[in-house]
Amino acid sequence: MHFRLLTTAVFGLASFVGALTSVARAEVGGTLSASLKAPELAGFKLAGTVLTAPDGTTVTLTTRGTLPGTQYLESAAVLLPTADPVQGGRLLNALTGEDLSAPLTAFLKRPEVQAKLAAGLNVDADPFTLNLKTVAGGLSLTVALQTLSGFGAVPVSRVLGDPAAPYAIRLYSDFQCPYCQQAELEALPTVLKNLPKDVRFEFHQFPLESLHPNARAAAEASVCAENQGKFFAFKDALFRRNDWQKSASPAGVFQAVAQGTGLNVATYRSCVAARGGKAEVDAGLAEASRLGLNSTPSVYIGNYRVADPYDPASYQALLDFVRAK
Repeated sequence: MHFRLLTTAVFGLASFVGALTSVARAEVGGTLSASLKAPELAGFKLAGTVLTAPDGTTVTLTTRGTLPGTQYLESAAVLLPTADPVQGGRLLNALTGEDLSAPLTAFLKRPEVQAKLAAGLNVDADPFTLNLKTVAGGLSLTVALQTLSGFGAVPVSRVLGDPAAPYAIRLYSDFQCPYCQQAELEALPTVLKNLPKDVRFEFHQFPLESLHPNARAAAEASVCAENQGKFFAFKDALFRRNDWQKSASPAGVFQAVAQGTGLNVATYRSCVAARGGKAEVDAGLAEASRLGLNSTPSVYIGNYRVADPYDPASYQALLDFVRAK
């Protein structure tokens, strides 16, 4: 998992955050009822949307969803009366699902971090965004889910479900990426089988050419299949094969897949020879660059990133959060 500080200085965040779990027991993005049962919040009293501890520590909750039993925790702002990193870490544990007391203590002791705390530090810890700041001798900790906007449209030929559905699952993928293959084989069959009517699935081209030399050729071949209305059949068949990723000449495998999925092979070969898929793949790369994406698979539901793209439960949990009314 990638972590970075959203500041001009880098303080080695990985040593602070460690690895956040994908679907935690009680966390931002989960149900409010589960979060309130976290052991770290025992002893807090709830008044409206504010939890207060006997020592004056407060946790202000922002929720989404108004139906009973379907409220979700969107963000939380912790205010400690003293800059107690141990207590702050315990509360971050309740809000992210990780035990952060010891690493937070070590992180906050660093001189370069101390110098920045008065102005505030924004921390990108996928799938969360944290803000740390000293306030009047105390410590403010805010945690929320990352958000991303400005997604590009894809052709209907790369959409499953109703193209006009109000919610979208957007997959940014690389045909040669082994993690993309894992997501395709382990999670997507279940996700797509249970796709609600108000949710559409979009495939966005994002071949990481610097890492995967055959990824662009595979992506362009898939566009040629797409031109004949066979994108998803071609994609699924290619992800099921492991005999082309390290090949010096994978074109033969691509053509065999094209033939096996019922394409007009002559038309397909003409498209590949003319690089008929280049513009579409270039557009996908441009979109990924504009959005600041740097890894595959990157999966978003609405404006939020799926924490574990290999687990169908992670998709469902985030989908429930996004669809909360």
